[in-house]
Amino acid sequence: YWLDNYAKINTAPKTYQRYTELANHIIKYLGKIEVQKLKPLHVQQFYSNLLEKGELSKSTILKIHRVFHIAFKHAVQWQIINYNPLDAITPPRTEKIEMKVWDIITANKFLEFIKDDIIYIPVLLALHTGMREGEICALKWNDVNFKDGCITVRNTLQKINGKFILKEPKSAKSIRTIALMDSTIKALKEHRKKQAEIILLMGQNYQNDDFVCAWNDGRPIDPLYIAKKFPKLIAKYNFPHIRFHDLRHTHATMLLQQGIHPKIVSERLGHSTINITLDTYSHVLPNIQKEAVQKLEKFFTQR
Repeated sequence: YWLDNYAKINTAPKTYQRYTELANHIIKYLGKIEVQKLKPLHVQQFYSNLLEKGELSKSTILKIHRVFHIAFKHAVQWQIINYNPLDAITPPRTEKIEMKVWDIITANKFLEFIKDDIIYIPVLLALHTGMREGEICALKWNDVNFKDGCITVRNTLQKINGKFILKEPKSAKSIRTIALMDSTIKALKEHRKKQAEIILLMGQNYQNDDFVCAWNDGRPIDPLYIAKKFPKLIAKYNFPHIRFHDLRHTHATMLLQQGIHPKIVSERLGHSTINITLDTYSHVLPNIQKEAVQKLEKFFTQR
């Protein structure tokens, strides 16, 4: 009832799809219990069973808990039940995912190895701009300003029920303009030239929707495809394992290590506040402070 009468109406299609997937676990294990008779004990046992069987990660169980809690919060508001049994639940704590990044030598070497692969440009953009995979896949040539040397991030690409949709990011800060390096501009110009040759060859068979990252028939590349293909290439060429999303972290870490102000890094990444940037990359900042103090020491001891 909640999925049909709240989530479907008030959330984005991708969010509704995710809520449905998570709710299916609840329905599978607790669906026979009447809403008014559901007790905290039932829910706590449900989480414990999921953990013991190893079916789902703690992170996924926590996501289930959040959906469960908000659904029953609405049940209280709609006067279906008098109190929310999820208020009395202690969900499992998630383990913090260790952030892994590459150094500049590893990053450049990997780009050389995948030069002819379909995800070369997505990897290059992630490393050079810090864009998310959905933002990269949504990028259109109209968003690339070669004259001013910048990219405007306007949308993120999502695939819902087999169809691609362009969606504005949740945060207004995610809609941003990112300055490009000369090497990035050069790579994009070469890529556009190759794409133009493909369009000429394919003619009317090319679905020209202006996507920068597209298959040879013009269809946009699915962000999920990139996320799955990336680790396969890492394994193939024997590179240190990281996720595609960690290329974004690599970009941010490199900037901070070069002494770029966190405010600028935050703007490039599209974080809603600088605090998110500082919290995410707090492990990088002590080394930067140490280098700053050493420079300050030299300044004060000059004679």
